[in-house]
Amino acid sequence: MKVNNPMNLLRDMAEETLTETTRALGGARQQLQQAVTQHRQLQCYENEYQQSLRQGMMGSGMSVADLVNHQSFIVALRQVVKQQEGHVNACEKEVDRVKQNWVQNKQRLNAFETLIARRASAQAQTQSRHEQKLMDEFAQRAGQKRERL
Repeated sequence: MKVNNPMNLLRDMAEETLTETTRALGGARQQLQQAVTQHRQLQCYENEYQQSLRQGMMGSGMSVADLVNHQSFIVALRQVVKQQEGHVNACEKEVDRVKQNWVQNKQRLNAFETLIARRASAQAQTQSRHEQKLMDEFAQRAGQKRERL
């Protein structure tokens, strides 16, 4: 880590924080994707089970016990689907929270980089003025030497 002044140290720290936040955002997005995938799978499973219940009732028929078992299983499955919806919503909120944190950290890093660039520009301008002053003095002395000769 190359640190010339405190501003570079702050910029490096902001960059590390942004890197950590980027990893956290990736993890949150991955959890959301997994939750969405699992939610879809549960919904498909519920639909398939309802379809098999309908086919069983329309086909050769079902005993009352089988009908009650299927219906109670579908009710339990619906509860699981709703719980998973809650988990998906929580994951979405977490992604939004981490994304907002990432944006703030990115803005902070950009601010430090802007300040460092402005400082470098000001230093370059000061150096340029100093060099111009030296050149002017050199030219003036050279002119004075010519006048003496």
